[in-house]
Amino acid sequence: MTVLASALIALGALIALGGASHLLLHVFQQEHYEARRLYLWIGQATAIRLALPEAGLVFVAAVATSLAGASNDAFGIVLAVALVAMTARAARVVWTREQIKPLVFTPRARRLFGLQLTVAALVLAIVVAVGGDQEWAPAVTGAVGALLLVVAPWLLGDVVNRMLRPVQQADNRRFVRRAEQRLRDVRPLVVGITGSYGKTTTKACVTAVLDLLGPAYPTPASFNSQLGVVRAINEGLLPTHQSFVVEMGAYRTGDVKELCDLVHPRVGVLTAIGPAHLERFGSLEVTEQAKGELADAIPAEGLFVTRADDERTLRVARTRAAGRVLLFAPAAHPEADLWAEDVRLQDGRTIFTLVLRTGERAEVRARLLGEHNVANLLAAAAVGVGQGLALADVARALGRVAPPDHRLSPIVNRAAGVVVIDDSYNANPEGAAAALGVLRDHPATRRLLVTPGMVELGEREREENRRLGELAAGVADVAVLIGPRGADVRDGMLAAGASADQLHHFPDGPSAHAKVAELTRAGDVVLFENDLPDVYA
Repeated sequence: MTVLASALIALGALIALGGASHLLLHVFQQEHYEARRLYLWIGQATAIRLALPEAGLVFVAAVATSLAGASNDAFGIVLAVALVAMTARAARVVWTREQIKPLVFTPRARRLFGLQLTVAALVLAIVVAVGGDQEWAPAVTGAVGALLLVVAPWLLGDVVNRMLRPVQQADNRRFVRRAEQRLRDVRPLVVGITGSYGKTTTKACVTAVLDLLGPAYPTPASFNSQLGVVRAINEGLLPTHQSFVVEMGAYRTGDVKELCDLVHPRVGVLTAIGPAHLERFGSLEVTEQAKGELADAIPAEGLFVTRADDERTLRVARTRAAGRVLLFAPAAHPEADLWAEDVRLQDGRTIFTLVLRTGERAEVRARLLGEHNVANLLAAAAVGVGQGLALADVARALGRVAPPDHRLSPIVNRAAGVVVIDDSYNANPEGAAAALGVLRDHPATRRLLVTPGMVELGEREREENRRLGELAAGVADVAVLIGPRGADVRDGMLAAGASADQLHHFPDGPSAHAKVAELTRAGDVVLFENDLPDVYA
């Protein structure tokens, strides 16, 4: 009977580990399977808080089972069965939790999850076999199960991930070879787009313009890592596509070069260099070096497009671009080849005059909200002009661009009389300030801000969130703030003179969103600014 009790305790530990591993794997996947990022998240968030109670439950129940079994085998078995039921219930809660960006059980995720549980099961099986009918066996089994729960993040990030690395590398090489062959067969005009922010919106704008030359294919959603781009090529690039517009994300020096070595862009667009993902890069100098890898890759007969009004992007253009360079600016600038004049919001559109250095002009009536989107539209216009398209045709194409999801997307509830501005994708200081400008300029009876603050800003994170609060104090009539970074935004609003009565702070997204539903009334405009910190919720 002691062996059965030990086996049941081992089963309870495995079920608890399955629950904890679901959350850990979710984070690991979102962080591109980087162990360092997983461990950083653990230090800041709730993974250990999830595992430790379950570990304690396994150990305490094991000791109780061992003691009960010493005098009454049947009672010990009942306790062990109760342990399995309780851990199963806890694991089910984790598996069925609401997920903003759900865990996807890709082949890689399945391998990681399965091998982690297999390793744990083998360890526990050995403990059960060695313990046999000894009275201490259930307690020792519980202790080992509890230890496996506590070390689960490192078991996943270091042990299991390293064991599977050769398999993953072989898979990657096969997918990359297939993508390279597809590119050779189709031979599209490849446009690479990188930058600290504005990449996805600029991608949509460039695609609309290049559709004038024939079907253009953009990398879907946020497929901006090497494997994401490889997948986009293998699953979506067709012989009919004349252009391939590639969003290039970067978290470290070398990421953009790796993508360029894969797709060989002939046109490059650098949208901006700023503090987004500063936590990963460490400094703006490193960010500049990393983003400038796109300029390095453009051939002499190619085209490089970037901002004229930023010293870092201008330096990249002047020192690292071998091909033709076109520079844009949101307003007239001595270095700019094209710029915008008379920018205004009207009838749910951003309207401006597109001006070339030659004096040619065209009106753009864009569906993208906000002056900051003018830069994204200008970047696409420069690509079109660089490919020889007529300015009037480019302007009309820009007017057809729809806002990408969760990037200042207006949602109008006419029945309730409420307008929601959804800017919930990965805020950065410049983008958040621009979004507040849209909220400020939008007609409204009241203006509400909902935000968990900004992340991945390294040592500047608290400072930038307080600054966001200072800006918000002059715009928002009501603010619903979420989590520790939201508290920094609140502090900034209070410091700038906002009334405490207009500020509401909550620990998580669901409770904050419930408050928003309670607060809103006809005439309100609600800005949702960044939802990234809740992506694992």
